[in-house]
Amino acid sequence: MKTKLFLLSILFVMLLQSCSKEPYNPGCGTPPKSYYFPIKQEALAQTPYFTNPAFDTISFASDKGDTLTFVKTKTDTTWYFENGSGSPDCGFDKVYSQTINNTYTSLQGNGSFNVKHSKKTNIYADIIELKFGNLFFKVTDYRIGTKNGTIYFDSLLVNNKAFYASTCYYHNLSHAEIGKLYLNKEYGCFKIEDIENSTNFTLIN
Repeated sequence: MKTKLFLLSILFVMLLQSCSKEPYNPGCGTPPKSYYFPIKQEALAQTPYFTNPAFDTISFASDKGDTLTFVKTKTDTTWYFENGSGSPDCGFDKVYSQTINNTYTSLQGNGSFNVKHSKKTNIYADIIELKFGNLFFKVTDYRIGTKNGTIYFDSLLVNNKAFYASTCYYHNLSHAEIGKLYLNKEYGCFKIEDIENSTNFTLIN
């Protein structure tokens, strides 16, 4: 009985302490807040992978005669967390930015393909990451199809098909000797130059 009374006394003291404890230091001013920055629909429309069901399956033909076909198996969303303004004593604002990822599986040929669209904060451009085999490309969304600091083509003829308002990006931002990617808003990635392996791939959707 004494043991039970003792345990109840401890529990009562803990409850009093939790009730009397300030959840936030009022001297800090405004308590930290949580901010969520979702990807806007117009940003997602910069490529067809997240808005056009026709690109749930994608095929590329190489100049060596083989074909790679990929089918989308999953689209998932995560929220990237980072501390916003604030201080260690008073806490930081919590900033959450959306990332949408398309996972593709190979149906034909030995290859891989993946597309991720990320928003880091509300003030920076969205980032689109494309992986094709061992090649990796990082694209700022607002530069697709514009002359804003990119290699731009009003019209580009690939296998007798014209692609308009297209831009070119290097593997991992700056390694032109490894690979190049060509894309526009309508078709997304329509040509990949795997320079290291002396192979070119073109979209055949």
